[in-house]
Amino acid sequence: MPQEKVYENAKVHDMNDMGHASSREGSSAKEVQNGAPVVWKALSVIIAMMALAYDISPLDLSPDTIPVLGWLDDAGITLVAALNAYHQFAKDQSALSVRLAKYVKWMMVAVLVIAAAVIIGLLATIPVLD
Repeated sequence: MPQEKVYENAKVHDMNDMGHASSREGSSAKEVQNGAPVVWKALSVIIAMMALAYDISPLDLSPDTIPVLGWLDDAGITLVAALNAYHQFAKDQSALSVRLAKYVKWMMVAVLVIAAAVIIGLLATIPVLD
């Protein structure tokens, strides 16, 4: 009868077992996962810079001369960029605050898109004077 060999300290070379290897070696998944990939972090920095440029720019979807509405679009875009940066740069992507920031970010994007559609629709109803 052939004798089986047991290797206790064997390294994992199978891609299916890679997720289980970290728990066997004593490190948790939180230590392995260190935030979002670098590409997403770089993209969030670009989005934040674009949001700041939008805030500074005199060209807005709703002009800043309109007292409240003019500032809400700037604040909304800046908030979305800040939530996106927080989401991408957080070390523990499974934390409750990161997941909450992700959902709030996408709800804000939806609100901004709907508000833009309403403003564009209202502008389209204004008659053009010849």
